[in-house]
Amino acid sequence: MVPLTVPTTMPMTSYGPNTRVVVAGVDYTEVHDEWMNQDIMKKATPGNTRVVISRGSQRGQLMVGDEVAMDFPVCLGTASHRTPVGHFRITEKAVHHVSNLYDASMPYFMRLTDSGIGMHVGPVFQTPQSHGCIRMTRSSCVPLFKTVKVGTPVTIVQ
Repeated sequence: MVPLTVPTTMPMTSYGPNTRVVVAGVDYTEVHDEWMNQDIMKKATPGNTRVVISRGSQRGQLMVGDEVAMDFPVCLGTASHRTPVGHFRITEKAVHHVSNLYDASMPYFMRLTDSGIGMHVGPVFQTPQSHGCIRMTRSSCVPLFKTVKVGTPVTIVQ
């Protein structure tokens, strides 16, 4: 695997079957390692797929069975808007979603709670800066969105 610097708008799938990608913001306030294994992604079914998000490491993983199919950075909620810990399921998916609380665009939104917490494309920094949602880079969020289904389990841990 060879690290690459790529724009966040390019899909990871165009770099090869098992690729590690380094995504860097223009001013390098955002630098993230993203990883995807296409061979494992091909095995994904609604019954064997789950997402694990770690508040401590600000990382997410797409699991297919017991194998890691994707590993990616996330940006979680601030101290005053904490991302909840627990077991959830994706209850809604929308390519074009706008927050009814903040009037903010949330592309590739995957809802986890009735209060509006979900996973979506947004700025990903190395410290918690969201209002509780799980922000992801476009290069991680789009393939995750295409793989998971309504009902997919999501576990958020400390």
